[in-house]
Amino acid sequence: MHTPSFSKLLLYLMILSSGLNASAQNQEQQIQKALVGNWEGAFIKNNSYQKIEISFYMQDETLMSLQVMEEWHPAYGEMVLDIQIDSLGTVGFNTGYGRAALKLDPGALELNGSIANTTPSIYLHLKKLPKKPKPNFTTEEITVAGAAGDLYGHLHLPENNPKKTAIIIVGGRGCYAGTTKYDLWAKVLRRYGVAVLSFNKRGTGRSAGNCATATIDDLAQDVATLNSWLRNRPERFKHIGVIGSSAGAWVAAKAQEKKSFDFMITLAGPSTSVYEQQTQSLTYGAPIYELSEEALSEVKAYTDMVFNAPANAASFEQFQKFLIQADQNGWKSLLEDTDIPQSAADIEQLWVRRHNYNPKDVLKKYNNPLLAIYGEKDWIVPYQENINALEEYFKDRPDRLTKVLAHQAGHGIETQSISVNLSDNHTYWRFFRTSPTVMISVIDFLGKHGFIETE
Repeated sequence: MHTPSFSKLLLYLMILSSGLNASAQNQEQQIQKALVGNWEGAFIKNNSYQKIEISFYMQDETLMSLQVMEEWHPAYGEMVLDIQIDSLGTVGFNTGYGRAALKLDPGALELNGSIANTTPSIYLHLKKLPKKPKPNFTTEEITVAGAAGDLYGHLHLPENNPKKTAIIIVGGRGCYAGTTKYDLWAKVLRRYGVAVLSFNKRGTGRSAGNCATATIDDLAQDVATLNSWLRNRPERFKHIGVIGSSAGAWVAAKAQEKKSFDFMITLAGPSTSVYEQQTQSLTYGAPIYELSEEALSEVKAYTDMVFNAPANAASFEQFQKFLIQADQNGWKSLLEDTDIPQSAADIEQLWVRRHNYNPKDVLKKYNNPLLAIYGEKDWIVPYQENINALEEYFKDRPDRLTKVLAHQAGHGIETQSISVNLSDNHTYWRFFRTSPTVMISVIDFLGKHGFIETE
């Protein structure tokens, strides 16, 4: 019997392997070619769905995806992630809910599969779309001279702005630079004919200055400067408003002292003072963090020091003692980094001292429309105290005030994923999302007061 030599067998295996690799590579290229373009579909779980749009594109030799979750807007909802295609033709990529594994139906141009490690399973189904039409807006890169140097951002201009309305977006606490060119508020509002100015806070991104030492007066002056800049634009805007999120509501109110807004919108924005908000949040946060009475007493004493302690060595030593107790008794997670001094001199630079403010006097005098949206489950800016304050401020002109409470929403006005039981034992899966109350209320408010046109 003839027996093939080892060398011939090895050669045969190499040829076979080469052929299989070439076949797998060809399959991957065919799938990539089919995927490139625009797709839409939904996550599906327990009688419920959540829409998603994905644009697949090649970046050098890597297949990438831009994933858009509009129900997460305007706070979240756009992610750029890479794509893998394995030897079996499975298309894999990460999503907001975990790792997706999908199969392509090349004839129908549909993708179908599921998200790993979800119980009950989350399925994902996508269908390919034609190319998108030409945008009906322009995005203008801007620099505006501010007190600490240039402020950088983008002005989003819809082709049709019949009411000549513009809005400035003011973010919350922290020194982070937003993606001003792809601002999600702008993406939503320009559809309604609203111009949107999104900018890097002083000392962040490409804006000049020092965010770490900026005061609320500094940040408010920057917003007032942008207000004036918009009023001198060739578009001749008739209505200029502001959207302030969280601590951005204080900045917006402070900016109103310097340059008036035609309307104001706040999301989880305090109408109380900084001190009141800080102490109220401790009361509401304590049961969530399961703090003992001793721990709550300690963190309240620490908070009083953050506002009032003299900037000296004795105070710094007491801060250090409190921080040891914070670790031991579980309340350190209630503190921001800028609530913790790094030296005695740093005590004067704590965030609450640089931003200590009460909007009461401004809001009591404000005679233009104000929309305030709060989350029902927000312990950081608890709704009852803030709504009560607004009702007191606007008691002689209640038609100027619109108050909205977002059902089961947290500080980001977001609702968590949960199984919901309705009547007759009917259940469905409610996906994580920004509360629909947010955009419905904002659009209703703008339409009611003549700042946009709606149906």
